[in-house]
Amino acid sequence: MSRTRFLDKTLLAIARVAEQSFFSEEHARMKGLLQALDVRIKLLSFLFIIVLISFIHAPQSLWFLYGASLMLAAASRVPLGLFVMRVWLFVPLFSAAVVLPALFNVITPGEPLWIIVSLQKSYSWGPYVIPQEFAVTRQGLWSGIVLVSRVAASVSFAILLTLTTRWSDIFAGLRALLVPRIFVMTLSMTNRYLFVFLRLIQDMFRARKSRTIHPLSAADERGWIASRIGVIFRKSLEMSNDVYLAMLSRGYHGEVISLVRFRTTAADYCWLALVLAIGAALVAAERGLLR
Repeated sequence: MSRTRFLDKTLLAIARVAEQSFFSEEHARMKGLLQALDVRIKLLSFLFIIVLISFIHAPQSLWFLYGASLMLAAASRVPLGLFVMRVWLFVPLFSAAVVLPALFNVITPGEPLWIIVSLQKSYSWGPYVIPQEFAVTRQGLWSGIVLVSRVAASVSFAILLTLTTRWSDIFAGLRALLVPRIFVMTLSMTNRYLFVFLRLIQDMFRARKSRTIHPLSAADERGWIASRIGVIFRKSLEMSNDVYLAMLSRGYHGEVISLVRFRTTAADYCWLALVLAIGAALVAAERGLLR
């Protein structure tokens, strides 16, 4: 089997990003539970859930919220395989660097569960101490479970929001909730022109590949990639100026008028009340008010 070249891998990665974005838009257009909610209510409820997760310390409550995200994904017609894959693609990336060191008694002292190395004596360098027994502690393992559960639940609801809501609706909802317009405008322009440059990069790689007669070395390919970075940076500066002048010529005065029209129904208020009630119950259980 022939080895896939560096350019081929890059083209495949670009196509994969574009495909994932397309499918996200497809899920947002489906008729499901979360797609039917008013985007303002959805933003407020998901923000409340994510903030709530950051204050919860009981793994059982975090697992309950993660399970709720799976049920919401199914009710919103989001494929569970795609949803779980996206969540657990990010969870190890964000949590491994923190969880792995915290497992050991060097960082988290406590009751040892698994002794990895036994030394003749303990060593210390200033404030740092290496104990005689280097081990995984019960307290470190428990804190790692809580952190991974918290990250998984938070990422699940964040991804569920983006999968079931179009980006244009999210930006319009943020502006309706009085988020500063410069912040919303920056996010909107970044999202829009990210895919413009994605297509530009894809065309550059395809043109380079179509004009290549014999395979290049890995060093030559990396050198060409580095030169394209400078070209893309120059084009981005030129395009930013052209886009701003085009916006001014079309009547832009600092506020983008959205065509999205919001309509809140009784189902939206019921959803918000349900989320608040579940949140209050979890906080009460966290504080031991529920027996």
